[in-house]
Amino acid sequence: MIPASNDAAWFTTAYRTGEAQVRWEDGRVLRCAAQVVYSPAELARIRSLFQAKYGEAVYRAYFDTVRRALLLDPHQAPRAPLPDELLRTEFESVALGYDAAVASHPIEQYLKERTASLLVRALRGFDPLLEIGPGTGYHTLPLLLQGHRVLAIDLSEAMIDRLRVRATEAMVNDRLEVRTGRLRDLERLTEDLPNGTVRGAYSAFGPFNLEPELEPAIRAFARLLPPGGRLEFTALNRPGLIPMMWEIVAGRPGAALYRLGEVIPPGRGRFPLELHVPALAGWDRLLRPSFRRVGIEPVSAVAPPFDSHRLATFLGHEGLRRAWKFDERISRLPAAWVTGEWVLLAYERTGAPAARALGP
Repeated sequence: MIPASNDAAWFTTAYRTGEAQVRWEDGRVLRCAAQVVYSPAELARIRSLFQAKYGEAVYRAYFDTVRRALLLDPHQAPRAPLPDELLRTEFESVALGYDAAVASHPIEQYLKERTASLLVRALRGFDPLLEIGPGTGYHTLPLLLQGHRVLAIDLSEAMIDRLRVRATEAMVNDRLEVRTGRLRDLERLTEDLPNGTVRGAYSAFGPFNLEPELEPAIRAFARLLPPGGRLEFTALNRPGLIPMMWEIVAGRPGAALYRLGEVIPPGRGRFPLELHVPALAGWDRLLRPSFRRVGIEPVSAVAPPFDSHRLATFLGHEGLRRAWKFDERISRLPAAWVTGEWVLLAYERTGAPAARALGP
């Protein structure tokens, strides 16, 4: 099965529950196990079947931009995926068309480009670097092009494959090393590296908010970074006044309320996965005494959510260009981080050992 939209609700529900029901024309209903198709070769085969069945015009109208497919098997018992499997599914299933999807979403592209520029500035002079969750390299490549060496860790092999291709095309692959895993695995993934291996570490859009337990990862960062080393990561702002306003304007007041809590359940609002959202003081407590906060910047101050397609279409290219300039000016104000959806937090390694438990 291929959805006629990358955001199809039935598709998302099916792979999250591992189950779908199919009703045939004669009234029979089959309960099927549902599994996302990852293989690029298999996806290409499925897409060619759809193209042959529906014809070029219909295929282009409904399926040409879709990069996901679902295998329904009536001979297997449905099974809901484990949390780790679900997280991997979210990223593996979009890896093939991820770059094209970002290019078609001007708001998301702006947020990624702005974050990259902030990281390039913040990490100047810190080398080598460790990145958690590079995806296809929107923040990795600008740093590689600045001469940094980067060890990148991502849970999606498909994303890593795309990152390698892009680094090779940019002729900076000799400065890139990749490993497969997630933030919670950082101690295990880096146990072969000596203390103080990297001077800086960074992560953007997600990894720090996806983990309910960060203490093991913080111990790993404290071991890998020498005193004076830098840890930079984006965190979902809580509550974030502007995103709350956008949710209310969009007719989702319940989604706005969820931003007040420490946990945003999956499917509540615009987020398909469970998110853990400490307040600023919570991040400080979590990272003490090994790290002290030395900076906070908004990724954006007034930009709408990345998936606000209608607004982007209404503003047009010139309107968006003016909006980004305005957003960048507002973002320089001292307290602008209070309004934005994402903030970039900067912490310096203090030299103290990693804490074993959260402070009061």
